[in-house]
Amino acid sequence: MASDTPTRALFLDAREISARLRITLPVSAVLLAAALIAWLTNADTAIFQTIQASDTFTASRPFFEAYSKWGPALFYLPFLGVLGFGLLRERARWRTLGLAYLMAQLTGSVLLVHLVKLATGVPRPHIGLLPHALFQLSGFAQSLHSTFPSSHAADAAIGAVFAWTLLRSRAASTAALAAVLLMAMSRLIVGMHYPSDILAGIAVGMATAGLVLRFYLLPRWRKPQD
Repeated sequence: MASDTPTRALFLDAREISARLRITLPVSAVLLAAALIAWLTNADTAIFQTIQASDTFTASRPFFEAYSKWGPALFYLPFLGVLGFGLLRERARWRTLGLAYLMAQLTGSVLLVHLVKLATGVPRPHIGLLPHALFQLSGFAQSLHSTFPSSHAADAAIGAVFAWTLLRSRAASTAALAAVLLMAMSRLIVGMHYPSDILAGIAVGMATAGLVLRFYLLPRWRKPQD
């Protein structure tokens, strides 16, 4: 196998990664608590209505609609590229990173988020924004498209945690965090989620990414690579 030594300039060492991972679960817990408070105090509705009534956000809506639709690709494409590179060039560290990202996405933004959606079945804030075909679906299928928690937020949070935790570049990790905030704003502005949906989605994404990084990726990165 080709050496993975050059990649060490891109990534933090295991001790630094481990230190950053310590905050993921506490922050996730805080975000879940904030989501609960927003729901219990009706802040959800107040914030949502304020955003929807804003002329500024209305004027910029086409941008946020586009970002809401295509923003996840900012993470998908690089990480899938990493996985492909690792497999084709037999680079162990890159392959492990790509597999870890794929595992986190399937577990967090697909499995866990949709299990919660099925359990809660909370309607979207603007039913009229949903595709007409959705109204023809069964109750089960409609529950999969319910609002709580936001799968887009979980999706972006997973990518951001990977970037912020692993990369040495402050610019890259800061850009990843900004991408999460922009996704959160986009989903609110296009009227698809309440704030509590966004907060819970980010919490699920952070927790999932943190656990996958700690228990899957780090043990493998600590082993000598071929």
